[in-house]
Amino acid sequence: MKYLGGWRFRGGYTLIEIMVTVAIVSVVAALISPLLTNMTSFWRLTQARAVIERDARVSMDLMNRAIRQAQSSTILISNYPQQPPYSAISFTDIKGNSVSFYQQGNYLYEKFNTTISMLTKNLEFVSFTFPDSSDPGILSVAMTTQKSTYLGRSKALELSIEEVRVMN
Repeated sequence: MKYLGGWRFRGGYTLIEIMVTVAIVSVVAALISPLLTNMTSFWRLTQARAVIERDARVSMDLMNRAIRQAQSSTILISNYPQQPPYSAISFTDIKGNSVSFYQQGNYLYEKFNTTISMLTKNLEFVSFTFPDSSDPGILSVAMTTQKSTYLGRSKALELSIEEVRVMN
């Protein structure tokens, strides 16, 4: 140790000072880790919700508008092989165009004449039914979309349109 004017200067840290510093850093790291995990989970959940809400609303709006323009005598509800029951609908609209919506895996497709468009790739289930068998001009459409978020979790959204009235 050196003495300068009555003061002693040491050339390092004591063991207790190092242990206290390590303890403080450990506590801070232990608190930050769950916080970062929760922030990541929240961000991915929010992103998934935004994507499936947008896809579901756009898809439901397109299906609703198209079904309203269908000729009720041409509506056929079916399903493709290895797909859920009632997951496909096809019809001819008032202008004579052939229109169909169908599920294939996790995808929802629209076929307009010969053009096929994918509406969403986050589809879990879609169903087209006649809720009142005495009126073939009323349809019910239900759809569930789902997207993976974080750590094996997923976010799901269910939308349904009750009683889509076919105008023709």
